[in-house]
Amino acid sequence: MNLTLEQKIGQMLCFGWSGETEEENLTYSAHARELIEDMQVGGVILMGRNAQPPYIQTAETINRMQSASRLPLFVVTDQEGGMVARFGEPMTVFPSNMAIGATQSVDFARQAAQATAEELKAVGINFDFAPAVDVNNNPDNPIIGTRSFGESPELVGKLGAAAVEGYQSSGVIACAKHFPGHGDTAVDSHLALPVVPFEKERLWEIELAPFMEAIKAGVDSIMTTHIMFSVFDQERPATLSRKIVTDLLRGEMGFNGVVVTDCLEMKAIADNYGIGEAAVLAVEAGVDILLACHTLSAQREIRNAVINAVKTGRVPESRIDESLERILALKQKYQLDERRFADTQEVLQRLGTPEHKELQRKIAESSITVVKDQDQLLPVVVCGKCSILVTGLHRSVEQLAEAISEYHTSIKAIQAVQDNIDEAVKAAYRSAAAIVVTCPKEPWTQPINEAAQVELVKRIYATGTPTVVIAVREPYDLRHFPEIGTYVATYGYMKVQLESAAKLLFGKIKPHGQLPVTIP
Repeated sequence: MNLTLEQKIGQMLCFGWSGETEEENLTYSAHARELIEDMQVGGVILMGRNAQPPYIQTAETINRMQSASRLPLFVVTDQEGGMVARFGEPMTVFPSNMAIGATQSVDFARQAAQATAEELKAVGINFDFAPAVDVNNNPDNPIIGTRSFGESPELVGKLGAAAVEGYQSSGVIACAKHFPGHGDTAVDSHLALPVVPFEKERLWEIELAPFMEAIKAGVDSIMTTHIMFSVFDQERPATLSRKIVTDLLRGEMGFNGVVVTDCLEMKAIADNYGIGEAAVLAVEAGVDILLACHTLSAQREIRNAVINAVKTGRVPESRIDESLERILALKQKYQLDERRFADTQEVLQRLGTPEHKELQRKIAESSITVVKDQDQLLPVVVCGKCSILVTGLHRSVEQLAEAISEYHTSIKAIQAVQDNIDEAVKAAYRSAAAIVVTCPKEPWTQPINEAAQVELVKRIYATGTPTVVIAVREPYDLRHFPEIGTYVATYGYMKVQLESAAKLLFGKIKPHGQLPVTIP
């Protein structure tokens, strides 16, 4: 195929787009047109701003992009399940990886990925940046958490490999991330540059092991992370390191698929290297696809920097050709030219099918974990007219109360804040039982006041009212109030998970989940 240098480099670019208004974000905007027609990018990534229910317009916009592109596009999104899902209802969003980890089920991992892939294909997505195969063995990790299957490299490797098989057997390219591993950091690489100081033996045993399993399972792409692994490279983070991308991943680990960067606009890269220079360093490291999700000026800078690097002789064109060959081979493998267009008449019929919703429910119910019930409060038994308090600082309080009202009519829900803890404590004295929701600080949202959350739990427990604490995300909250006798983990607060928690509380289902991480 005869391509100009600019067209070759275009194939190495995967960019997001936006518009001047929220409505324009959903369309083939001027930004999108520049990416497709001028830059001739090889891929586009859909963020939440580009996808609005019922997703028919999303499919139409993707089709228009594919029509305007000379070569078939990688159409990418982050649909991991749990808290990272660009598409919501009516698409089926499955519980988080950690929830699946709590089920210990290879079948659930594979089936959830297959179902996700089938629904993504319905709107024209052919590439999912999933699964995350990070080993979450740091309770203070601010960005991975429930995105990980757990803290055991064996469990993460087994479930990650099953997910890879599920996506790819259904015709969607999978992407194992965040290589070489983002699980044991206490810094979010969106905000700063984390450093992992461990020795090679430890990294091979824990961080790298799940990636080896994904490679054995035939994963077709791997995403790098913006983290310094000083034992491999003391100067550059993984995304920009030839020692990590080429020597370790391709050489020692034998991966010959497509390597993609995490978003180059993240502060770990942009603040430390400059986005144009970082793009060139990534290409020199051996990366195939440069990802920039948001800003047109940054995207122009990336493209121009790589073109100039080749024209000035810094990067040989043969290096560009290596990536081009891998990219075109992957597009051919998945027959993306023949599969360019989504059937917009079929979108609604293929999203949220009864079979997929049933699978979602089974996973949610199977994952709920009774971490401990020393107070023997489960199932909750109170007289019909007695009040049950449902409280907590997290926004899921009202929804959990609604789910509980299916089984008990006298419910008092108090969405607590730092200023009304006294009100919740007084209500606990008047209640036959208290259900307290907890959640750690979450990325991308207004953080919970964790000190106030701990105060709320301790004071309600001190009333003597039978108290059940439900962790609606990572289960590590218990370390802040170890005296609590009855503690349940849901690994997420989607409606189906809160409904499952309510069923568990009232004995409608038995607990099957096993804690996939250790609570310090």
